Amino acid sequence: MYRLDVVTPTGSVFSGDVYQTVITTADGEIGILENHMLLLTNITPGKLRIEKADGEVKEFAVTYGVLDVRGDKVIALVEEVFELDKINVENEKKLLEEANQKLQNENLSEEEKEHYEKQRLRSQALLDLASAKV
Repeated sequence: MYRLDVVTPTGSVFSGDVYQTVITTADGEIGILENHMLLLTNITPGKLRIEKADGEVKEFAVTYGVLDVRGDKVIALVEEVFELDKINVENEKKLLEEANQKLQNENLSEEEKEHYEKQRLRSQALLDLASAKV
């Protein structure tokens, strides 16, 4: 067992002892067990699966952030966390459509392209997770 803390800018979402954490990172989905090697990596939009010490499983959708693994303690600092059945599908569809339209514009700055690409990936991941939960 190890300690997991999931924190957003608005506060703590989860804090407790867990058996395993599975999360999507820039390098793909990873699983973290007790005594995992030290790791600092970027979190990308996808599913966060928490297997608690008592066997209960919690699943969330997360967006961008940073994962810090330090032996007996793991911290996930994320921009947003959603319960899968509370994702606002209509809002995400609008954001995805907006991002796709903006990305068609050849006059975007590199910063704007990066912003809308992140928005596109975020919304697509949330929509995929919302539809998988149905």
